[in-house]
Amino acid sequence: KKSTGPSNPLQPSNFHLFVKAGLPFLLFSVGASFVLKSAVEGKNLERDKSKGLISKSERQARLDSERDEMMEKLNKKLKTQDFDNTKRIERPEEILERRQKEREERNKWYRRTWRWITRQT
Repeated sequence: KKSTGPSNPLQPSNFHLFVKAGLPFLLFSVGASFVLKSAVEGKNLERDKSKGLISKSERQARLDSERDEMMEKLNKKLKTQDFDNTKRIERPEEILERRQKEREERNKWYRRTWRWITRQT
């Protein structure tokens, strides 16, 4: 007669061996890697907080909010004021010429004399 069960009743099957030894080992390995990963992340986060450092995502979020606030202020200012982008910026030479003309105008002889008479500086 042929038996339908295992050939040797003392030797456990492969599935039974896996459930008894392999599965706990796999669960332990996966759990340990998860615990170590979270512990290292927590340690790094606490170290950064104690040093005053912030993560890139937090820094980026703060910069974005500051940029949005600045843009709101600029837009509000542009709406309340007439902004003329065609206004010419004076060159340094022109500024010096203008100041020299102002000085010459201020130091004309009759103005100098009047300041001397009235004892103004």
